[in-house]
Amino acid sequence: MRETGGAIMSRSMGSQLCGWEQQNAREQSRSQRQKRVRAQARRRRRQAVRRFFLCAAGFALCMWMLGLIQDVMRPISGNRTAQMQGSAGEAADAGHIFKTGGMENLNSEELPEILNELLEKNGETADYVQNYPNREIYQNQPVDLTEDFISGEVPLLMQWDKRWGYDAYGEEMIGLAGCGPLCLEMAYLYFTEDTDMTPRDMADFAYNNGYYTKQGTSWSLWTEGAARLGLKGAELSLDENAMKNMLDSGYLIVCSMRPGDFTTTGHFILIRGYNEDGFLVNDPNRRSTSGKTWSYEKLQYQIRNLWSLGEG
Repeated sequence: MRETGGAIMSRSMGSQLCGWEQQNAREQSRSQRQKRVRAQARRRRRQAVRRFFLCAAGFALCMWMLGLIQDVMRPISGNRTAQMQGSAGEAADAGHIFKTGGMENLNSEELPEILNELLEKNGETADYVQNYPNREIYQNQPVDLTEDFISGEVPLLMQWDKRWGYDAYGEEMIGLAGCGPLCLEMAYLYFTEDTDMTPRDMADFAYNNGYYTKQGTSWSLWTEGAARLGLKGAELSLDENAMKNMLDSGYLIVCSMRPGDFTTTGHFILIRGYNEDGFLVNDPNRRSTSGKTWSYEKLQYQIRNLWSLGEG
């Protein structure tokens, strides 16, 4: 029995539709595979980026922890020596300005900017900064310390005091870099009551005996230098009880400070006593920090090294 024309046409159209459906199915399958491949590629890229940042963050954290451990261990290590050159204790927040020799070689346009930076960081220096143009009035003039000194008390002296702050400390000015000599000066006056030794004289003593370096005041000032002046200086453990015992025994404590509440670079301060609220500090760069007590918890991570100072 022969198929009619309509049946043949219907079967032909059915075959075409089936072919189109198969082609569409193949295209959809191919499109889905491509989407999956692209999605997998995006996931791999995201994972690679995530792994990179995780590795970078882990490395940065490890380096930070290593630096923190080194900083914490350095001041409490029993192997610290006073022969290290103190990188903390140089110019109090102002940096080094005399790079080419004596004060007369300083670029006159550079110093006002540095003094302005000092003033921005420490408003107490306003009088010192503003009187810099008149510095010759104060340089190398006699200094009377009798009004600054009371027997039995540790005097508080500022390195930027106009009476000596414009005088040279090596290649710098005492007002910018003299925290070391000023701490020793306060201790020396307390123990000897010798008001003839001025901060200018103490800066000259440190410089002439090799305790001044371009990196700051040498830590050996607190041992060898103190001995030259008839005092006794020795390294001290960073321990609250050890510090209080030394103070109870009549000693003072000088501390080399790392950046924190007292400095943005390096600095020396003098601890003169303690009470129930904390330690009493003489900071030669700020009266404000000297007018309050400091807990051991607040100080311990800011102290790079410390020494006891007493009568020889």
